[in-house]
Amino acid sequence: MIRSYFLLLLVLIQLCLPQDKGGTNGPYKTNWTVDGLTFGAGVAVAFSASAVDDNLPKPSLAEINALNKNDVNFFDRVATGNYSKPQLTASDITLVAAFASPFALLIDDQIRNDWGTITAMYFEMALFSNFMPSYGKGSVKRFRPYVYGSSAPLNDKQDVEALRSFFSGHATRAFAAGVMTAIIYEDYFPTSEYRTHVWITSLTLASSCAILRVTSGAHFPTDVIIGAAIGSGIGYFIPYIHRKESGNLSLIPTISPYGNGITISLRF
Repeated sequence: MIRSYFLLLLVLIQLCLPQDKGGTNGPYKTNWTVDGLTFGAGVAVAFSASAVDDNLPKPSLAEINALNKNDVNFFDRVATGNYSKPQLTASDITLVAAFASPFALLIDDQIRNDWGTITAMYFEMALFSNFMPSYGKGSVKRFRPYVYGSSAPLNDKQDVEALRSFFSGHATRAFAAGVMTAIIYEDYFPTSEYRTHVWITSLTLASSCAILRVTSGAHFPTDVIIGAAIGSGIGYFIPYIHRKESGNLSLIPTISPYGNGITISLRF
């Protein structure tokens, strides 16, 4: 139910955003083709991923007692048994900071003049990064590291969340927002001496969130690595398709003896 309200809110906000179509001096533009397809794809991802993720059963006590850390691959085994409430809280705080980081760019007058475009890009990034992890969580039954130890309460171990380790939503969202923040800054100020600082700050914040998800016992290293990779891809892709000079995404009507349709073209 919460996800449905969240999704509806994003749809309403996106529909109300101004479509500047490249009317400003910034490097980005919005239009009904790019944003309609992108946001439509995001909505499709949201609904389908939620459907996949909503069918997980709660783990049984027998399943929990049968767990053996030696069955975990060598690379991930270091995280088995980790559990820390303070570090879980810290990971949530760093996620909020990382996910809000694109809005820090609105301090600049030039970027603030393009607030409609930047906000549209932000909500498209939010749609994909919030719901993409649900495909993994709903289709891959993987216990979180804290289930293997004795520190976590039994109630937490028997909660359905205990099965949603793969892959990290925190890392996905943090890196999506962090990479998008750095790319937007670099596109607006390609010669700025602060570009490296923005990249380092954004990725450090996102990495801190990912590391805390491991040390707190919420995820294995591979969970956050995959989340970081997918999130980084989202954070790169959204600004890329909105750049003015590229003409990256287009719709081409097609007519043939076999039927009519539309070809979607994406150029790299």
